Amino acid sequence: MRSPLFCQAERRVFSKRAETAGAIAPGQMDEQMDAEAKLQKQVSLIICTVDRLPDLERCLASVRQVRPGLAEIIVVSNGSHRAAVEEIAGRHDAHVIGEPRRGVGRARNAGIRAAYGKFIAFLDDDAQAGKDWLAHLIEPFADSSVDCVWGVVRAENSADPLQRAFEQMACPPLPQAPTVFDARTGSDPFPLRMAMNGLTMNAAFRRDSFDRFGYFDTRFGRGTRIRSGEDTDLFLNLLRKGGRIVSAPRAVVFHRWPAERKLLGRSMFEAACGHTAILTKYFCAEPSLRPAILRYISARWHNRVAPRLQAPPSISQPRLPFLLGSLYGPFAFLFSREDRDKTTSGIPKT
Repeated sequence: MRSPLFCQAERRVFSKRAETAGAIAPGQMDEQMDAEAKLQKQVSLIICTVDRLPDLERCLASVRQVRPGLAEIIVVSNGSHRAAVEEIAGRHDAHVIGEPRRGVGRARNAGIRAAYGKFIAFLDDDAQAGKDWLAHLIEPFADSSVDCVWGVVRAENSADPLQRAFEQMACPPLPQAPTVFDARTGSDPFPLRMAMNGLTMNAAFRRDSFDRFGYFDTRFGRGTRIRSGEDTDLFLNLLRKGGRIVSAPRAVVFHRWPAERKLLGRSMFEAACGHTAILTKYFCAEPSLRPAILRYISARWHNRVAPRLQAPPSISQPRLPFLLGSLYGPFAFLFSREDRDKTTSGIPKT
């Protein structure tokens, strides 16, 4: 999760259908649909799960209609009930691989390495795809310069104030029109604000982008000491190395957020921990970025200590957990470096 900071980015509409609605001849429409079908046949969909079996069943059911057009659906089992996961996956024509080492970053990396599609889409096991989700998500890849696409994440039950509070805390407010995020168009060598606009639970990548820009850092994310930040760290690395990301506002998934109010504070703690752990990672690893990182920290501090949570009046704003998580993040990262050194001997680095 991450705080909803929004960056100014170049806006550009990629969807030919949106630009020429009502003006496409029947033959052209057929050609466009054929092109979209060809893209879809090259997609490997990856869903990671940690024994949330009812959620996994609903998630796979939500993509049942697009399954025949996909290259494959990979379910990565990162828990202890693989047999049950395989039973559910089998009902939806998906195959299962196991990743015994806990951590969402490790699970996603295992799925990426097992995939054979030219494009890789991610969906979390506690999310459900909206109508025409995949078609909208992969449409920008018709432009060969696009490396990654971000979709929109909405609360499964938008009428619930707590669900809306989670959504407004964790889901960046992407523009209503497709937008290009390209750090090369600006002068910021550390485009963290830009990277914080995306969520991997609704994102797609060119397969070779991981070879060019790097995989998920396994020190971040659920199942690790830091427990968040894997999305932002990956997108930051991609943007810093010249990758281009496009938002797809019509590619919508619906996420089931926790139903307990006390978990809102925990989520804010984890988001803040991931945020400052990322700052610590780059501050330690790349001395040339230190001036930019210090400017970023100064701007955040003078703007506001905690991100504004646009929660309903009945939902309190969990600012103390954010502050505590911010303080804990650097220590979590430094201890995680030791954990990684102990557990990655002989394992390809990510």
